[in-house]
Amino acid sequence: MISTKLARLLAPALTAFLFGGSLGCGWNSADHSPQGARQENEPLMTVHLFADPVQVRHFSRFRFVYENPAVLQDLRQQEGLDEVVEGARGDQEAFRRLMGWVRDQWEPGRPDPYPPPDARIILRDIRQGVTGGFCAQYCFVLLQAITSFGAPARCVTVEGHEVIEAWLRDEKRWVMFDPLYDLQVIDAEGRVLSALEIWEHSDDPSVLRITLGHRCSERQSTYLDRYRHFAVWLRNDFVSQPMNFNDFDRYRVWFDPSGVGTEPSASLTTSFALDLYPEQMAAP
Repeated sequence: MISTKLARLLAPALTAFLFGGSLGCGWNSADHSPQGARQENEPLMTVHLFADPVQVRHFSRFRFVYENPAVLQDLRQQEGLDEVVEGARGDQEAFRRLMGWVRDQWEPGRPDPYPPPDARIILRDIRQGVTGGFCAQYCFVLLQAITSFGAPARCVTVEGHEVIEAWLRDEKRWVMFDPLYDLQVIDAEGRVLSALEIWEHSDDPSVLRITLGHRCSERQSTYLDRYRHFAVWLRNDFVSQPMNFNDFDRYRVWFDPSGVGTEPSASLTTSFALDLYPEQMAAP
């Protein structure tokens, strides 16, 4: 479902026209220019839409890689995660309980030395006083806890902060979880939102609310403003395929529908929400 804000951004792309001869032209080997290239003052060629844009089925241009849940069963068993979610009515309640459990494992502290993105190592080293953990460490632990139950989950980078999104299998949609602050964001109807849906309300965040019982010390408006710019991670297989800290950025895709270009250099970007949310936005 495309929001009003997204529709405004996409509207210019729905008017299809081509510069004369730019589609299907050959190549002139004499002057190395495309044959049929538009000449100066030549009128534009009109090309009508071939199909209703709403009915065109697109696919994500990126490949998402998720951890095999079998790799994470030691974490699930050693930490007694089945007891944490026992009796939960659906994925939202189960994952919310897991988020609360993760947040209760330690108080925020500087991750120095920076631990690898493996929940078992993070928990071990923090419990032994070897290091600390902040937003990213809470996210890695929650992400792998959720994945151990067979549900897709992924890291999401917002302005100066890390959160995750998990796929609610019973509702067939992505929702955001912030384990550092133990919160989610809801709309006026009480529906929990994804990072994209929070971004869609960035022009009028007053309709959004942070869930009760959170541990966020920021003003709500300041917190929600972080979602004006976000990136979705393409990988979460950090246990079976270890990587280094400086590898993380190559697997982030920044959502930049306006083409402002404020993302970090050498990062991936997309102007299409469907690249990041193909399961929810692809037409049937």
